[in-house]
Amino acid sequence: MIDKGKQADTSVEAPDPQTAFGAVMPVIADLLERGTRAFALGNWEAAIEQFGELSSITEETFGSESQRYADCLVMYGRALLQHAIEQSALLAQKTLAEAASGTLNKESEEKDEGEAQSSKANIQFEGEPDFRQVEEQDSGVEGVAEGKEEEEEEEDDFAAAWNVLDLARVIQEKATDKKSQLKYAETLMLLGDVSMESENFAQAVKDFDAALLVKQQFLGDDDRELAEIFYKVALAYEYNQDNQRALELMGDVQRILGNRLKHLEASEATEDQEEAQSLQEVLADVASKIDEWKSPPKPVDLNALSESEQLL
Repeated sequence: MIDKGKQADTSVEAPDPQTAFGAVMPVIADLLERGTRAFALGNWEAAIEQFGELSSITEETFGSESQRYADCLVMYGRALLQHAIEQSALLAQKTLAEAASGTLNKESEEKDEGEAQSSKANIQFEGEPDFRQVEEQDSGVEGVAEGKEEEEEEEDDFAAAWNVLDLARVIQEKATDKKSQLKYAETLMLLGDVSMESENFAQAVKDFDAALLVKQQFLGDDDRELAEIFYKVALAYEYNQDNQRALELMGDVQRILGNRLKHLEASEATEDQEEAQSLQEVLADVASKIDEWKSPPKPVDLNALSESEQLL
């Protein structure tokens, strides 16, 4: 017989945090392994799927302010960026192919029309409708809509990469140790890459400049990683029409790589000698780029371009 004066115990025992943590870690490790493998193979969609799920689980497990969550967001954002770049390249190839195809079709039709007029002079072609052109006009709305959808999808891919990486940036900038700050700088560089690919060069300058300020605090004056960010900043300034500032930064690239080369040449280690040889080639490429930027751009003769090139 139940004692009505005593209520039944309906409380639910809280799960053991250690048990829950132990159960989720293998899942996290598996997602990380699969995402990393997919990224290495260039399977961006699979990498996005794995890293996206990894980010969600990591946030639930460690919190939305944790550095582990930020690390997962960076991997996720990097995969989104690579996918966006791939889609952008495919769209450019499609546009080029369509432009070239249109030119070839036009030349072929002009040739066919000329042959028809010469062999059947009694037939008037002037009032004959160009069905291919009409068909293009009929399907033009659909084609334009499809093109706009592809462009919007491309923009959405870059926007998604930006949003994910920017969230990681907000988390990472709060940490003050060297390792975390260098990760923060890498995320800023990725944001700069997104801006460059999106042709938002003014924003790219800001992102790369911010990354440069961080890396200068922790990297030596002969570190190739520092030379890399100087180059990226220079490239952003060049595309942003600030040629003078770009050339100044390229001078810093030469200086840093030159410092590195001196240290390598003073060493007798085989690996240092090999790096010195490859570094000389890099310096030659940098010098070539500087000469290119110093030279005023040559005017383009549109009359010398093919019709498909003019369309581009």
